[in-house]
Amino acid sequence: MKQIYLFTTILFLSCTKLIAQTTDLAIRLNLPQGIALNGNDLYFAQRSNATIYKIDITIETLPITPTPVVTSGLSSPTGLAFNGNDLYISQANGAIYKIDITEALPIAPTPVITGLANPSGIIFNGNELYITESNRISKIDINEAPPITPIPVATRLLLPIGMAINGNDLYFTQNTAAANKISKIDITDALPAIPIAVVAANGSGLTSSYGLVLNGNDLYIADYFGKKVSKIDITETLPITPTTVVNTGLGSNEPYGILLNGNDLYISQPIASKIAKFNLSTLSTNSYSIKNSIKSFPNPSTGLIQISGLSKTENYAIYNIIGSKINEGIISNDEKIDIRNLTNGIYFLKFENRHTIKFIKE
Repeated sequence: MKQIYLFTTILFLSCTKLIAQTTDLAIRLNLPQGIALNGNDLYFAQRSNATIYKIDITIETLPITPTPVVTSGLSSPTGLAFNGNDLYISQANGAIYKIDITEALPIAPTPVITGLANPSGIIFNGNELYITESNRISKIDINEAPPITPIPVATRLLLPIGMAINGNDLYFTQNTAAANKISKIDITDALPAIPIAVVAANGSGLTSSYGLVLNGNDLYIADYFGKKVSKIDITETLPITPTTVVNTGLGSNEPYGILLNGNDLYISQPIASKIAKFNLSTLSTNSYSIKNSIKSFPNPSTGLIQISGLSKTENYAIYNIIGSKINEGIISNDEKIDIRNLTNGIYFLKFENRHTIKFIKE
């Protein structure tokens, strides 16, 4: 059988921009900030008019008309997080409320805890709800009988906002000029835990870090005043330099809350008064470089791919289209990688030198 050799272009995930198509899902909102997904319903908190709305992300006719979920009983809601059918809502006035989304709309919120210091980001780890406050991260056990007492998890912080959990590691943003950085703590450490800098405050390229979301080893960062979404590979040596993934544009397109659903990145943009979506699998030719000599062939392949252009033996990892690592190994120049056990589809072969090759398994 005649083989057709198609040299792949090289995808620089760590140093180039992914140019994704933007779609405005809901517009003319009132300072949407925190967002959370439950099935096909995307919930968002509108701070300026103290309401919670939802949209069905499967609706094709845009813009989508939001459905009111909570219309009274709140004050300046910011963060959202689900625990089963219960949607928890943080409020800048120092309280956490919750609603049962299975109830008839509109729903009256129920207080969970008060007396916090400007809570914003919230995230669950089992029954424990982690909360970013003005200068600390605290947690509560939602099964504890009221009144619930918050436990300090990390203290002496500078305006922490967004959080993401990977195993025992809790990643969080700090958003001041003196400490605009990404840090992490081990939640199994003695409390309060000592933060470790993941993205340094100076020279990181970030302007103001707000929302965080994890996808495999990739941590996505909403850079509010930078008007972009960046990402880091959390397996890299610390401190890590972020890579710009999406420029949300000029003007008022500051990203605040972010979440991932497959390849779709959903972003709340308070000043632009909208919820937007970016498809990360839609890359323009500007995302690729043909100047590098590392190549794979045949591509597409049904069994083996041969790698040429390596100057030394390299560690490699194979990722699927949603960013999950599915294989890894060591390879030298002109050696072959067996991909017969992979299902048909698009994959990325990433080397320790940060070069990445896109290939297709047929």
